[in-house]
Amino acid sequence: IIAAVSKSLKELVTTTISVEKNLANINSILRQSDAELNKFKNNIFDIARNTGQTFDTVAEAALELSRQGLKAEEVTKRLNDALVLSRLSGLSAADSVAGLTAAINSFSSAGITSAEVLNKISAAAASAAVSDRDLIEGLKRSGAVAVASGVKFDDLIGIIAALQEKTARGGAVIGNSLKTIFTRIQDLDRLNTLQDLGVQVTDFEGKVLSSKRVIENLGPVFAKLDQSSKVNLADNLVGKFQIAPFL
Repeated sequence: IIAAVSKSLKELVTTTISVEKNLANINSILRQSDAELNKFKNNIFDIARNTGQTFDTVAEAALELSRQGLKAEEVTKRLNDALVLSRLSGLSAADSVAGLTAAINSFSSAGITSAEVLNKISAAAASAAVSDRDLIEGLKRSGAVAVASGVKFDDLIGIIAALQEKTARGGAVIGNSLKTIFTRIQDLDRLNTLQDLGVQVTDFEGKVLSSKRVIENLGPVFAKLDQSSKVNLADNLVGKFQIAPFL
């Protein structure tokens, strides 16, 4: 009994030291008062309990979020969403934080929040044969390029889900494929090629359409080509390694 009590006390001291160390690291960035830090600590404990994560895991994710220049309140909100995503997808807390952050930063102009990202991913996963993990991995890799090529967040989620159902490739592979496809389809030479085929690539003001719209406009023209011409055109537009997802 004495040995068990002694061991429990040692573990309590070790855990306490670890907690205080993690909080000190976080507060070196957030610079909160003692009262604010205590409230933040309680919030972290609540998140750990509600999401079934250890305090160390939650504190590590909180530290990563605090490094992004977020305020304590925003850290708490995004932290909870990231750990819910971690539980749903099987991703590590660090990967979930990275995925959410990439999606939010990529689509910052749309003012999207971590809660909206989580809800949209969950809705897509529930309605299609695709996992939360594949969606967030695809978003993380293709989000920035999608924004640059005019593709909206909801559309990108739908495209990733559709590709996963059709090709059974992982989210990471799909994300990298979309990054290549979106980039190449906006290339000037390839846009000229499409125009020569009668595909609309600009709006009435002469601005280049989004990659999604260009590909949609290509659809009817593409359908009229024979199989050999389809493969050759796809190879010319996006490269031989991306022919399957492009088709």
